[in-house]
Amino acid sequence: MKLNIIRYIQYISCIVVCCFLPTSLKAADFIADYDTQYAVSPSGTTIVTQNITLTNKQSNLYPKQYAISIESDKIHNVIAYDKKGVITPKITQGGGKTQIVVLFNEQVVGLDKQLNFSLRYENGDIAEQLGNIWEIKIPGITEDETLGEYNVSLQTPSSFPPNAYMTPLPAVGGRWIKAQLISGGIYAGYGEFQSYIVEATYNLENDTLSSKLTTITIPADTAYQTVSIISMNPKPKEMKKDEDGNWIANYELSSMQKVDVNAKLNVQTYNKAKKTIQTALTDKTVYLQQQRYWEIGDTKIQSLAKQYTTPREIYDYVIRTLSYTKTTNKESIRKGAVGALADPTNSVCTEFTDLFIAIARAAGIPAREVIGYAYTTDAKLRPLLTGSDVLHAWPEYYDTTKQVWIPIDPTWGHTTGGVNYFDVFDFNHIAFVVHGKSSETPYPAGSYKEGSIPKKNVSVTFAPVMKTIVNNSFRTTFLLPKKVSAGKNLVGSVQIENLGNTTSEKVAIVIDANPFLFHTEKQEENIPPFGMITLPISISIPNYLSNGKGTVNVSVNGEINSFTYTVTPMYWLLMPISIIFICLIIILWLIFKKK
Repeated sequence: MKLNIIRYIQYISCIVVCCFLPTSLKAADFIADYDTQYAVSPSGTTIVTQNITLTNKQSNLYPKQYAISIESDKIHNVIAYDKKGVITPKITQGGGKTQIVVLFNEQVVGLDKQLNFSLRYENGDIAEQLGNIWEIKIPGITEDETLGEYNVSLQTPSSFPPNAYMTPLPAVGGRWIKAQLISGGIYAGYGEFQSYIVEATYNLENDTLSSKLTTITIPADTAYQTVSIISMNPKPKEMKKDEDGNWIANYELSSMQKVDVNAKLNVQTYNKAKKTIQTALTDKTVYLQQQRYWEIGDTKIQSLAKQYTTPREIYDYVIRTLSYTKTTNKESIRKGAVGALADPTNSVCTEFTDLFIAIARAAGIPAREVIGYAYTTDAKLRPLLTGSDVLHAWPEYYDTTKQVWIPIDPTWGHTTGGVNYFDVFDFNHIAFVVHGKSSETPYPAGSYKEGSIPKKNVSVTFAPVMKTIVNNSFRTTFLLPKKVSAGKNLVGSVQIENLGNTTSEKVAIVIDANPFLFHTEKQEENIPPFGMITLPISISIPNYLSNGKGTVNVSVNGEINSFTYTVTPMYWLLMPISIIFICLIIILWLIFKKK
């Protein structure tokens, strides 16, 4: 029997030795029923208890020996017993594996006679604490004619944080049954969020003879992550948010200048979309267009889009069709959706992603790509792209009902042997960049390197157990003239800059002017750190004889800043001419008087 566990693949075989020679033993000579209990301790060590019943399907055979081979060396305190008492098992460990052999105390002979025995051991690979999150991975099973019932129960300590996800859910009575375990293992996570420290270096160079504006992409807020900038040196000239929500930082480099930008970020990830995030697509067609690598006009892609019309159907098709092959090159060559279909047995995460996006877009489902970092403790079951900075790619599709982008991971859904990465997303994925409008740009962190020698420019570690400290403050800059003539317009703009370390969400900006009326407002505006928005102002001064002062008031989340300007009446413009005219009259009068 093969147990397909998420972190390890365990092979368990029931070796039944016949005591009546020369009769040979067949697989169907015995039926094995399992009741397996997993009890997780607060430290993560899991006590596994297997109560096994062997039912004899022959009248002249009896089971003598049971052997189990587990691909883990974290197996301790093994105990076995049958009805006649304790059995001293033979345990062999080596090469990352543990083999347990049990020689039964009793011999049960006869048709439909049953041998009941129990095996108990501690397994250190079932539960694992990763930062703020506890993950539990219980192995699944494969179909076998000797396997009867197979039931699994799970018990976790009260000290664990709340359950965040569990797939599949128990069938009946809090237990999983054979049909569920054949489809894959049990995958569960406990916690509210994961917290990471991301450090990225961007090697920038201007090799031209004139100044140059250079841009880099900083990991940004999404529906599933919140980013706080701990430090950024040097600070960008400006940060803007593009159409896909990426943070684009601008740097102005002088001629032949080299700059290393060092960014340190706190990233918190969630497995469910934040309630405050809803993004209605104003232009759905942007995410339905053909791009390089997403060849929606190809006849094969068009045919598949007619056959598979929902995100789940497309996800399942991609998992069934492509096979993951770990590349030995420093950088894999991206083949695109059509290339993936032409060579399905040699695919990495980009092929799984591109094929899903191409079919989805051809089927009228908005889809896009995310490139980022995915934390893994097993590169075989949860593989990443190889290179100096190990990255991962996965697709997202847009749910029109929920008005949110839904991330899925068909690559890991395939490599883990059936873990549900469609309905359940984990805390291990960090988005560095989103590709929707383009399949290639902007480039993610880790792509800005100096020279041809591979080096690591991105570091990701778990952060201390703490929530993001939001530090938002604003600077208001008035780009307006201090004087305006009556009868003209006061024309200019107001800039609102976020000086904080996180995105300022739902910023309310209201601009009012008096005594000459003007009003404009921006509600629920999101401004990234170091980002700014510019609002135009045009105030009409209708009275040609007006004079005095006017005021422009800008309220940012209730904090008011004011700007005062002076109105110059039109007759002041005529005063120099009037003075000259009067002087001419006086001069002429004096001339005529002398005559």
